[in-house]
Amino acid sequence: MTFSPVRFLLFIILVLSFLHSKNIRIMSYNIHHGRGADDKVDLGRIAKLINDWSPDLVALQEVDNATSRSNFMNQTDTLASKTKMFSIFGKNIAVFGGEYGNAVLSKYPIIHSENRKLPRIGNSEQRGLLAVWVQFKDKDDLTVFISTHFDHREKNAERLKSVEKIKFWVDRGDFGNDLIIAGDLNDTPSSKIILTMNTFCDGTNQSDKYKTYPSENPISQLDYIYTCNKGKYIIDSYHVIDAPVFSDHLPIISDIIYQSGKY
Repeated sequence: MTFSPVRFLLFIILVLSFLHSKNIRIMSYNIHHGRGADDKVDLGRIAKLINDWSPDLVALQEVDNATSRSNFMNQTDTLASKTKMFSIFGKNIAVFGGEYGNAVLSKYPIIHSENRKLPRIGNSEQRGLLAVWVQFKDKDDLTVFISTHFDHREKNAERLKSVEKIKFWVDRGDFGNDLIIAGDLNDTPSSKIILTMNTFCDGTNQSDKYKTYPSENPISQLDYIYTCNKGKYIIDSYHVIDAPVFSDHLPIISDIIYQSGKY
């Protein structure tokens, strides 16, 4: 075989691309304050599921902090202890004598965090966006990871306002260049909300086979993982985890390839 400079150059590019890429595993899980289909509040089985799948980052929704319905447990700290991950909680509302909101678990130290309120219409429940800045060991740039939970009501006006607010923040550069968004968006892939998300993030994880709700007999995809960074992160694989008893939602997990040096 004759030597081809073009083929050799392509080979070098492929090798360098492999050397400068890393898989990051992301999980999103609406845990229903730990209450499963069997009506038991059991964080131990949720922690075991997380440990079994070993994600780098976990976006949690419907997390309680010191509420009477959850035995006054700090659920974020409990899950962090059981999974040996760093953690942070973002309060959205006061409920049952404690707090309720989103949380993040991370294998890597959390450098900074922001808990932002999403728009409300009328007397609806306050929704929020919890953003954390983390630094992976083999990359210099900080990655922003967001856990969020949109309004659940049938009319989508508030959800649309939420996604428009997030787009405004992203376009303004509030979260930098490396951004991953995960959460319960409470709408289906063909909805205006998800189609709007697709205009500024990679929504390749949408398919009839990714149904997440209700957990015992899922008929709709409500939970999503997005990358929003001009191709620096690429979704390599995407799964719905079969755990019908632990919550009213099924957890989702995605392996994402990080390509360093791509802008």
